[in-house]
Amino acid sequence: MEKKIKVLVVDDDRRMVKTICDIMQFKGFETEQAYCGEEAVEKAKEDGLDCVLMDLKMPGIDGVETLKIIKEMKRDLPVMLMSAYATVEQTEEAKREGAHAVLAKPIDIQATLLFISQLKENFSEDPRS
Repeated sequence: MEKKIKVLVVDDDRRMVKTICDIMQFKGFETEQAYCGEEAVEKAKEDGLDCVLMDLKMPGIDGVETLKIIKEMKRDLPVMLMSAYATVEQTEEAKREGAHAVLAKPIDIQATLLFISQLKENFSEDPRS
């Protein structure tokens, strides 16, 4: 049996997290949930994650700062940011800091799931280290 892809979904909007996680689980993905950057960092420390899908604008540490911390711990872990209001500067900074993509909200969930699956296939090393 093929191992499910495990995605950490991070957003301060709990309904958004639940909706994305419900769809991902229905499509055969495993999910973890976090509602702020600090919680995302703690969950990213755990082994077993294949990808992080995270909101750019959150209270406390925002998506870009959280991205930086996660990349310091696990540089090979793919992180995608999403935002309804990302500026060009924020998008460029996120990509400089290692974001694999910056998605506009509302996200195209089918395209996002395909992208995550392709990211997983393209890694020659196991990003769970």
